[in-house]
Amino acid sequence: MESIVGQKRAVDGLLRSFGSNRRHHAFVFSGPRGVGKFTTARAYADLVLQRTGDQVPHPDLHIIKKEDVVWSSNTQLRNRKQTNIPLDLLRERMIGGKTSDDKTHDASVFKTSVAGGEKVFIIDEAELLDTAGQNALLKTLEEPPLGTTIILVTCREDLLLPTVRSRCHSVSFSPLSEDEMDTWASGRFDDISKNELGFAIDFSSGSPGITTAAINTGLSDLANSISGLLQLDRSFDYTSAVEKIISYVESSVEAALKENPQASKEAANRRAAEMVLMLFGQPARAMVRGDQRDGGIVASGILADVEGQLSTNISIKVLLESLAARWSRLCVGDAVLA
Repeated sequence: MESIVGQKRAVDGLLRSFGSNRRHHAFVFSGPRGVGKFTTARAYADLVLQRTGDQVPHPDLHIIKKEDVVWSSNTQLRNRKQTNIPLDLLRERMIGGKTSDDKTHDASVFKTSVAGGEKVFIIDEAELLDTAGQNALLKTLEEPPLGTTIILVTCREDLLLPTVRSRCHSVSFSPLSEDEMDTWASGRFDDISKNELGFAIDFSSGSPGITTAAINTGLSDLANSISGLLQLDRSFDYTSAVEKIISYVESSVEAALKENPQASKEAANRRAAEMVLMLFGQPARAMVRGDQRDGGIVASGILADVEGQLSTNISIKVLLESLAARWSRLCVGDAVLA
């Protein structure tokens, strides 16, 4: 746990819980994306399991992610795109029961630990559990088996059912401070320029995960190439910005699918588009905080509208073209049309 950068409040609370006579056995780790929730869950699991460096992987550490469908014995489940954590996967890996392929699985959460100690189950991106999956998990959360710790990791706690949240101890995570980000980044990115690293850190607003994503996807190059549009330069040709934005999204999606061919192209498109929205969010915040408050409010409204449409069936390309066109109206001071 001492290796966790930042999150002192969360870590201290977990250590107090671990050392008490009434240790919690079901948690929700919630907070912004990429700030160390999953890393802390792994570290806490090591503490619970008394894991040493030569135990990789530990037989009683069970991590459930949407990507795990590729290992399923269910052909239909294995071939599906990784957009959520289906109930069948939860039954196979944790709670047991009959799956859609008519097979019945034992509940590994109720089995005796392999190493003779405790067991830990970590569900990453727990917000991707649908209602059926969350309801199926409820009984286990109500009465966790003796010696079993369950951790739900999420950046959208609001998407968890109230009944799920009420049965878990909530641990909140927050963005890292500037000093903590510098500590985290030290020695990690020696192969990139200081300017690129500085941009990624500033862009991430205290998120190591988003910093890494910005670097890996070349976001600073996009920011430089459309800086005129971002800075509301009325002479900037927004059509060229559209081309650069679409190119960034396409290359990001291509890289994501190359790394994981079973990944959802839709989810990869959405994640790349979210990075673009965050990029436009920086000048919007600057306007609100500076002497362009009215323009900043309009800009924020544009971003909120585009973000809301991301979850619909609208084409990402069309949506980003609309974003650039509406932003260009701000450049010429036409807030009404924007």
